[in-house]
Amino acid sequence: MNSIIYRITIICTLFVAFGCKNESTKEAFKNNALSIGNIELVEIKDTLRLDYNGDDLGEDIDFGKNESQYKSLLFKKISLNSESSGDFKKLGYNDKKEFEWIKIKKRINLNSNYNTVILSTLESVYTLLNYNSKDELIDFLDLSKFNQQICQCTSKVYIDKKGVIHCQIESGKPFHPYVNYKVNDKGKFEIVDQFTPPNEEKMSATDRLEYIIKKTTPVSDNVNLKSYLESDEFTTSNTTFIDEKDVENILFSKSHSSDVYKLFHDSIGEYTDDDKGINVLGKVSNGSSLLLICNLSRADQIGIIFILNKNHEITDYKIFSSDHPSADESISGLVKE
Repeated sequence: MNSIIYRITIICTLFVAFGCKNESTKEAFKNNALSIGNIELVEIKDTLRLDYNGDDLGEDIDFGKNESQYKSLLFKKISLNSESSGDFKKLGYNDKKEFEWIKIKKRINLNSNYNTVILSTLESVYTLLNYNSKDELIDFLDLSKFNQQICQCTSKVYIDKKGVIHCQIESGKPFHPYVNYKVNDKGKFEIVDQFTPPNEEKMSATDRLEYIIKKTTPVSDNVNLKSYLESDEFTTSNTTFIDEKDVENILFSKSHSSDVYKLFHDSIGEYTDDDKGINVLGKVSNGSSLLLICNLSRADQIGIIFILNKNHEITDYKIFSSDHPSADESISGLVKE
């Protein structure tokens, strides 16, 4: 009799234990499924890319049947001020019709007191959402401006090992626009560094010439001109375009004699009848002289080397066609000829 009672007691104990364990597991899953902190965490590393060419977030999270629950959770508790709330609505993320177009990529801790959720669209446009311990959305960072290819400019977004978000058009500081953010102690995205290029159109001609020279990429005088002109690395963001009507006013703004420009204008007319606007590609320091390497915007096979003295007056120039054997020479070699 005692053995029967003992067995029944054991069975009941196991039943209760397993039953409670099963219920607690369901409850835990239920709680976890509704927590921002349960979204997969990605560790900060040296460079975590978030741009239109891809990212370094690894495989997408498989939420299974719970995907819509996670997406609803992101927008369940919104604690934004009126201005931010209006800007956030424009993104359309809190519209359930848009749910199928967004992906919850990962969660990251840019500040130890807050969770940042990384969202992306099918076009690899990213948005960062900041949440407090109550899973309230308290701030967001729209990266759409930097997650697209603007003209031929190269945009770049990445998070560094300190949790700073770098947003750039091109990567060459300080002549290309950029803005860097971090998550501050209030859970807000805060600008920690930025640069906006000056408006060249409002500069005087001589100041603009100086700025163009300053921001132009240095080139070795040993570079082969033919190879250089035929390179595919030039974009609108790492070159400077000067309209035909501004060539004399800007490039020759410090040249006291108009004879050099007149000779240049007549010479370039022998190579093309099209618009004679110029792209400034690179610069070479050549002793006391400065060489500006350019090409014609409408005939990019036509290369021009402007020779400037220490006062940045154009004293001479050389014109080459990349198709001609004479261009198959180093820049320094061509200038010496």
